[in-house]
Amino acid sequence: MKKILASLVIVVLSVMAVAQNFAPWIKAVDASAVEVDRLGNIYLMKNNVVAKYDADMNFLCAYDNYPAGSMSSLDVSNPFKVIVFYSEFNKLIYLDSKLAELLSPLMLDDAGLYNIKVVCSSVFGGFWVFDEQNSCVRRVNPNLEVSQQGTNIYDKLGDADVVAMRESINYLFLLTDNGKVLILDKFGNFYRTFETDGECTDFCIDNDILYYSINGEIVAYDVADDKTVPIPTDGKKADKFRIRHDLLYLLNDNKLECNKIQLEK
Repeated sequence: MKKILASLVIVVLSVMAVAQNFAPWIKAVDASAVEVDRLGNIYLMKNNVVAKYDADMNFLCAYDNYPAGSMSSLDVSNPFKVIVFYSEFNKLIYLDSKLAELLSPLMLDDAGLYNIKVVCSSVFGGFWVFDEQNSCVRRVNPNLEVSQQGTNIYDKLGDADVVAMRESINYLFLLTDNGKVLILDKFGNFYRTFETDGECTDFCIDNDILYYSINGEIVAYDVADDKTVPIPTDGKKADKFRIRHDLLYLLNDNKLECNKIQLEK
């Protein structure tokens, strides 16, 4: 236990040191999407390939699985248990920190969960799925057993489709195709609806703050204070982005740019 705690302390101190000594950078990349884990590692996706880099964009490892079909989503909330989801085949794969498969692929059909479109990692272990047929979220463990079911949210969704889902410390966020965000509690029960006043092109979660892009700009929504704050991007388009701690990653025109931002308290 002491060794584990010591390792965690070293990781935290390393992340803090990187943030304190940070210098803005721009790198040429060939990617269609970007993710950043809580340790500062960067993941670039294109087609069915995921490439992992450290905070300085030094290549670490990669994962590809062309026979699995088109990759639908990547969740790096847990950098030691990355989730790759293939909605076409209703299949989920766990990867370790070196992007090697941890378990055999999980076929959601085996759990009676059919035609799942969105999944995300859960801090309680396992993963969440949005069950369209029953208009609720379900938490599933690695043994494909449903351990938690949220309340029915059909009256909140209407005809909207859930296109992305992510969990934070205390909430579960569901983004719809009409720009609405449904916020659920950590048990999957409805908490609040938030309107983004337009169609989002991307969104991410850092702690309990929701960041979303609309009209090429980024807005932060604080659930606790129920208020929004614009995030300055110096006029740069922010259709695809990630925010981790106080760093902003912008993916545009085959370039990945990283800058430090000052968040309003």
